[in-house]
Amino acid sequence: MVFRLTLPQAIQVNPEEVNALLQDLGIAAGVIFVLYIFFFFILRFWFRRLRNDLPLVSLSVSRLPSVIVAIAISLKIALSKLEFLKTYPWIQNILSAAIAISITFWLARLFTKVIIYALKKFAEQSEAMWDDVLIPILETILPVIIYLVGGLITIQSLGIDLTGLWVAIGGISFILGFALQDILANFTSGLVLLIDTPFRFGDVIALPDGSSAIIKKIGLRVTQMYIIDTHCDIYIPNGQLQGQQLTNLSRPTFHYYYALNIPLKADVDPARAISLMESVVLAHPDTLGDIDRKLECLHKYYGFSGTKLNADRKRENGQQRLIAEKAVNIQLDKIEKSFEVLSQKIGVLEEGGLDMNEIRSIQVDFLEICDTVGLEVQAERTGRRRQARLEEMQGEMATNKLILLVRTWYELWLKDPDLMREDKEILPREWEQKLNLLKSKLNKLFAKLNDPSGEETRLDDAIAVIRRWLREEFKSSRNEWQDPKIWVNEIDLSGRVLEVKFFVDDIKLEHCLRGNRIQSEVNRDLNWQLRDAYLYT
Repeated sequence: MVFRLTLPQAIQVNPEEVNALLQDLGIAAGVIFVLYIFFFFILRFWFRRLRNDLPLVSLSVSRLPSVIVAIAISLKIALSKLEFLKTYPWIQNILSAAIAISITFWLARLFTKVIIYALKKFAEQSEAMWDDVLIPILETILPVIIYLVGGLITIQSLGIDLTGLWVAIGGISFILGFALQDILANFTSGLVLLIDTPFRFGDVIALPDGSSAIIKKIGLRVTQMYIIDTHCDIYIPNGQLQGQQLTNLSRPTFHYYYALNIPLKADVDPARAISLMESVVLAHPDTLGDIDRKLECLHKYYGFSGTKLNADRKRENGQQRLIAEKAVNIQLDKIEKSFEVLSQKIGVLEEGGLDMNEIRSIQVDFLEICDTVGLEVQAERTGRRRQARLEEMQGEMATNKLILLVRTWYELWLKDPDLMREDKEILPREWEQKLNLLKSKLNKLFAKLNDPSGEETRLDDAIAVIRRWLREEFKSSRNEWQDPKIWVNEIDLSGRVLEVKFFVDDIKLEHCLRGNRIQSEVNRDLNWQLRDAYLYT
């Protein structure tokens, strides 16, 4: 018995159309195969040689979706030439839906694996606060929007009329707008907080009730904070947070001012008491002040009111850290003065424009400054061109350069016996971010000096910006106004009260309790030394 499969009489298959279909599919398969080999083998091999892994990740994410999209498009084009299939539009609709689903998945993966990753890296190398807030919001919202839009397009591709659905969505949105006024208000407030950026993640702020908190996350509706004193999280609606007066203890720097009131006898010599108190405050390794004076006072006045073993360890580490910090400060001052001289030189030369000899002279002076920083010119190949770029020196060449001095300093800081485990991650991350910013800024200036066309008269301004950044942002603990200050507040028959004010080095450390510890130790050392000198009430 022989079974025969017969097509309905209404379907008339043209052999020429079938041959043309097979020919088109063969050509499409060949093109897809060649492109697949090129992009996912040849191009992938070349991308693996790049420092940046984003192109390689983009290829990995794109492999499966791109193949599905290419096959579906080829089938749509080829099948559209068959006359008998025009009576079956659902075939084309299924292929269109497959294309929409693949592109939606493709875009979502590219966004989460490539774009968000690149934005996070950019945020780590940026001083701006808006990106720290914006990126988590984008990471939460945009994938949902991509899948929602992609789903609607997929449904429409299947030939389903969405007109009624859009009307329903509009009506529901109108009703929800009234029902969810508070949520929408908090969402709008979150956007306002994003634009104003009064704080970034990890900042320490003082709440109106007097408690201190760390910003952990700014969500769509609420902001999550960690209350330091009670060791718990608090969630404040964005609308309520926007209306509060907040004090950011971490801005403009993480150095924070602490004050103590010390009572003295009425008959003491104020000058003698103030001199002793300044020495005691400067002796503490974790307060800010002139480093030479701190080194002089460290062994004379620090730690006599506490445990001897802990004090000895703290003195030894403090001395090493202060010596390393002094070397950093000397190198920074040298670099700033060199930038100032270069800025003045450019200001004289740029009148009337710069010729090639003047540009080369400026470049030589700039590279000498970069050598002090610890950067050297290296050529890297981009395609057929070789591009010069400043890269970090390695080995013995980096000795006594700013970058290595900074690393030596913060590595000694990491040995501070008072630091906690989390601090050993905070300090390197913070200072490596600053070093990366320094390298990025100098590379931008290097590129501008190599091709100053159009900005010849503004090169001195660009150098002034870097000088100011080094002083105010890179390492701001080199200012005389940060030295300890002592004032006489009250005087009466029973005695006088002196107010002692001093900066601590970094209030983020020790789970944001470093300032409280230092304030307590300074108070204890002041009382001990003043009693020892018979000056305390």
